[in-house]
Amino acid sequence: MAKKIKHLGMEMTEEEHQKWHNGHREMTPSQHKALMNKMGISEEEDKKWHETHNVSHQAESNSGRKSVNPFAIGGGFLDYCIKQGWLIQESKGRRAKYYATKEGEKELRKFSIKV
Repeated sequence: MAKKIKHLGMEMTEEEHQKWHNGHREMTPSQHKALMNKMGISEEEDKKWHETHNVSHQAESNSGRKSVNPFAIGGGFLDYCIKQGWLIQESKGRRAKYYATKEGEKELRKFSIKV
């Protein structure tokens, strides 16, 4: 099965991602802005993603090591905390909110996270 890329609620394979970029090189800044607005992505979020995306490719090619996306680590940690019963998730996607349980407040302190 092909590796999936997840970005702000979208999911696609590496191949689909490359095809999309190859087919959308002509997108003007106004078209890009309209697409981001339609997807509900703010200019700040888009800029941050592109900065992270570009830096990760540079780090891979410069050092031979693969960089780590901190947002993926954070998302994975949230999932872990939910499975442990430390957090309760309300809603999904960009509207998601997380609430710590009593046990979660105690356990998260071990990670220097004060709720």
